[in-house]
Amino acid sequence: MLRPVLVTAPSALPVSLAEVKSALRVDGGDSDADLQRLIKSAVAHYDGWSGVLGMALVAQTWRQDFSRFEQKMMLGLRPVQSVSSIKWRNDAGQISTVAASDYALKTDAGGRSYVRFVNDYSAPSDLYEDAAVSIEFVVGWPIVAEAATTPEDIKTAIILHVQKHYDEAAKANSDILDRVERDLISKYRAPLL
Repeated sequence: MLRPVLVTAPSALPVSLAEVKSALRVDGGDSDADLQRLIKSAVAHYDGWSGVLGMALVAQTWRQDFSRFEQKMMLGLRPVQSVSSIKWRNDAGQISTVAASDYALKTDAGGRSYVRFVNDYSAPSDLYEDAAVSIEFVVGWPIVAEAATTPEDIKTAIILHVQKHYDEAAKANSDILDRVERDLISKYRAPLL
């Protein structure tokens, strides 16, 4: 399994500028650019494969590449909504698509998702030498009516992250806010095995 690659970025952030301004009691537009920058930074801290949660906060499309077929192929992000396609490249460089009826998306008790091929699926043997199998999948909470459906505790953690870097009083109490932020996201951290 290789590192996942972002294919299509999310169309919205999990927390809006208006939500942050309301929570921090900020009026007017003088700080909008700074707050927007801090929101993007806080989201990057949590979101995606390299984020501390190892999950997507808002619907986005990723690709996971593998060197070979396995009966069960783990996907590197959570929560997976659907598999868009599974493609493979033969040693001549030709690309083929696996039929949707040949696999299913499964999720284990730890919330990790994987593709499971049906028992009678015959995986091709003439694979390209590297990254021959690509799974494209949609991961993250959906956007409904232009608003993210990311869980409220994650949204609150993002707002606290912004507050620690924006508000002078919050900077003085950052150790307390750090603890609250950790508590809010603790149940979303990937289980260690």
